[in-house]
Amino acid sequence: MKKMCLFLGIVMIFMMMPGFNNLNTSAAEATSVKIGLYYGSTAQSQIDISADKGVAFSAFDAKAGKYYNVFNSNAGQTVTIRKDSYFIKSGTKYTPVAATGKPTSGPFHIRLSGSFNSYNDTVLPIKSYSEKGIAAYPVYTDSGWQIWTGFYVSKSAAQTATSTVKSKLGENTYTVIDELSSRIYCTDQNGNVLFMYSSSDSLLRGKSLSTANSNPVKIGTSLYRGQVEFLRMSDSDMTIINVLPFEEYLYGVVPNEMPAYSNIEALKTQAVAARTYSYRSINKHSKNGFNLCATTHCQVYKGFSSENANTNKAVDETRNMVVTYNGALAETVFSASTGGRTEDAENVWGSSIPYLKSVEDKYESGKSYNYNWTMKFTTDEISTKLKSYGLGTVTGIEITKYSAAGRPIEMIIRGTLKPEGVTIKNERCRTFLGLPSQMYSISSDANINIQINNKTENVSLSQIKIITRDGEKTYNDPSQKVTIIGANGNKSVVSSSPGEYVFTGKGWGHAVGMSQEGAMGMAKAGFTYDQILTHYYTGTKVELKK
Repeated sequence: MKKMCLFLGIVMIFMMMPGFNNLNTSAAEATSVKIGLYYGSTAQSQIDISADKGVAFSAFDAKAGKYYNVFNSNAGQTVTIRKDSYFIKSGTKYTPVAATGKPTSGPFHIRLSGSFNSYNDTVLPIKSYSEKGIAAYPVYTDSGWQIWTGFYVSKSAAQTATSTVKSKLGENTYTVIDELSSRIYCTDQNGNVLFMYSSSDSLLRGKSLSTANSNPVKIGTSLYRGQVEFLRMSDSDMTIINVLPFEEYLYGVVPNEMPAYSNIEALKTQAVAARTYSYRSINKHSKNGFNLCATTHCQVYKGFSSENANTNKAVDETRNMVVTYNGALAETVFSASTGGRTEDAENVWGSSIPYLKSVEDKYESGKSYNYNWTMKFTTDEISTKLKSYGLGTVTGIEITKYSAAGRPIEMIIRGTLKPEGVTIKNERCRTFLGLPSQMYSISSDANINIQINNKTENVSLSQIKIITRDGEKTYNDPSQKVTIIGANGNKSVVSSSPGEYVFTGKGWGHAVGMSQEGAMGMAKAGFTYDQILTHYYTGTKVELKK
């Protein structure tokens, strides 16, 4: 079970690059979805693609909504899609390097004469060139098919190589092709180039040639429904995108957010929450060329390889059902478990949302992962983690305010360089040390019990002033020990400042909205998916998407 982060706005950025279809799609229009599998820091220099019946690669004209055939791989054949850039080639292995990294293969090429209408039209000329000692390959461009040769590491190297081409093929017009950051190409497992793709008006896509219902394509090591799209953005490796029907996308989400063995009503709850969240966030990654990513930044998605009959059934039986508030899609955030009560969004993210209020969560089993947890930190560890606060050595951590649900929502952390301390609030009370939840208590090896207004409180010695025979004193020297004589006359020795803090808590995640553990408990108790959802999202409705 994974936690999801609150997304309080929909990104509305229009993609102006050639070949981008407008990704600013309304929930009502989203019949298909583009999921970013690899992008940004995870973008790929090369990736293997295959399908049982082979893969049909096409040029997709987003403006016209048309596909133009590029190449069909053989049944079961694994091909590699690679960016046209700098590599060190060793046999069939390609290692990406910078232009200054002594590459042996590069993005400069030589165009041989001629222009062709189709891939097939290039086959005989390429065979003829091969017989004359020139390894050539077909190239898809916006103006038709061409034939190129070579992968040179510089323009000058390509220019020099034209003399060799002329000596073998005869005098003709040979054009050096400059480096272009958007180009990609396809090879077989022996390194033979099957085609180069050099189009700025269309996108390269691949799909299984199978006519079966699921017809998955293997992308890297996992299977995915629908199509795979390859996109090179400026100065980037390839972004790998899965394009598929929206409801089929949910098949690959639900089993990764809730165990597939869960009660069907709980799975339906997760399906509706995931659907609503997806529609509401449909343009979250439009600047990256797709709608949603495959990680916890959006929702965990692992494609066809992760599907389960139970979770697919939950998606199908709730098809097009969403959670709304006053007619608009609700922000259906959820977390693994809450420890018995959800939290008001205002006490976590600082924004008051009428349907994300604290509610009782009594059906959690209390047996799920991280439901009860303890974490220990030394003073040095905390001081290092909070170095940017300028505290020096931490001398005390005091909870100064709790939410109605019992969670710390304001704390003061004191240190040798800032004895007055710094104040942190809301979600920071959880994230400042990476705690599993925001519901916890704190103790330390410097804690003592004292009476305040006839109430016993456990506090650190550094948090209070002590009346001694020499007057009122404050103890906050981390190395100092103090002897305490209790009301019963018993003596104890404690550190004047903690050397270790112990955080003891319940629940896992931000605790706003639905508890997955609680939803499973409610389903076992006989509640239906719509009853569960309206319990966690106050004042909402579960209805068909408009």
